[in-house]
Amino acid sequence: YSRYQLRIAARARELVDQGTPVEAACRIVILEDQLEEAQCINAEYRRTASRPKAGT
Repeated sequence: YSRYQLRIAARARELVDQGTPVEAACRIVILEDQLEEAQCINAEYRRTASRPKAGT
């Protein structure tokens, strides 16, 4: 397994250990992962938008 997969599995296990049903824990992990990806994309857009435009 990759480190990413192990991290995801550990997070799901953490939620289940806290009493979250398995199905809900899986959904939470998926949503957290999607949120992290969206935040990375937004950060890249911000970096791109803040760069001076060539020729201006």
